[in-house]
Amino acid sequence: MLKGKKIAVIGAGKMGETLVTRLLSTGTLKKEQLYVTAKHDSRIAYFNEKFGVKGSTDNAEAARDADIILLCVKPQIAPKVIASIRESINAEQLVISIMAGFTIAQLQKALVLPLPVIRAMPNTPSEIGAGMTVLASGNKTNGEQIRFAEALFGAVGKTMVLDEKYFDAVTGLSASGPAFIYVVIEALAEGGVKCGLPRDVSTALVAQACLGAARMVAETNQHPAIL
Repeated sequence: MLKGKKIAVIGAGKMGETLVTRLLSTGTLKKEQLYVTAKHDSRIAYFNEKFGVKGSTDNAEAARDADIILLCVKPQIAPKVIASIRESINAEQLVISIMAGFTIAQLQKALVLPLPVIRAMPNTPSEIGAGMTVLASGNKTNGEQIRFAEALFGAVGKTMVLDEKYFDAVTGLSASGPAFIYVVIEALAEGGVKCGLPRDVSTALVAQACLGAARMVAETNQHPAIL
């Protein structure tokens, strides 16, 4: 699906690194297909040493030769970053943004060119390949380009394509949801400790209980109240 495609990861922060790690470890991409950017040369050197992936601090250079541009920067610096690549992109490229709260309309307006865009919302379990990424596409995006995005984010877990109107709910439920589950795990584990269990034992028991319960919901298709 992605054979021969060149991917520019603009903003090689935590999620950028997660994507690069999983894309390479799953064999979804080869290192030669990836190019990363970061604010500091030391970060580029880190990616080159750890993954063998090339990069630079020049966003325009990265975007110019890419087939797919992944925008992995914080939304507050989005206007500046998009401005830095605007003159280097063309209408044949696909732009995928993981910037929370930055809508497709905002992205299309900032890019100026009427090119295909996809908004993606991954979550933190992506780090271990157990994530959920919800995708929404702009009106210039075709089915093949959506499949490209599904293949990319399939490396970090499952994907789902939804209308963008659901993204506020998705952000609260799917993207932020793991943080609430961590609080539940912490509280249950603390209860186990107060009942005399060693903390590592209590945490392991609770983690497996939550993992098993989640799989029961996902694999039996029964309502949680029935289970």
